[in-house]
Amino acid sequence: MGKTKKESLTSEQITDARRLCEVIKGVPGGKRPLFEIVMLAYMNGMEAGAAYANDLAKTAMAVR
Repeated sequence: MGKTKKESLTSEQITDARRLCEVIKGVPGGKRPLFEIVMLAYMNGMEAGAAYANDLAKTAMAVR
């Protein structure tokens, strides 16, 4: 889910981003394309799960 508004990141988000950068830098060059594919699939799955949960919550509120 991309940020559409100007929202600042929390310190936890910044720390997580730094950790991810360190992990990416630690992956050998030959294995990096595969790592990037797996990481992108994971992130897309997390985004889809968040969107599903959001839709589910909206549906539950509409039913009440």
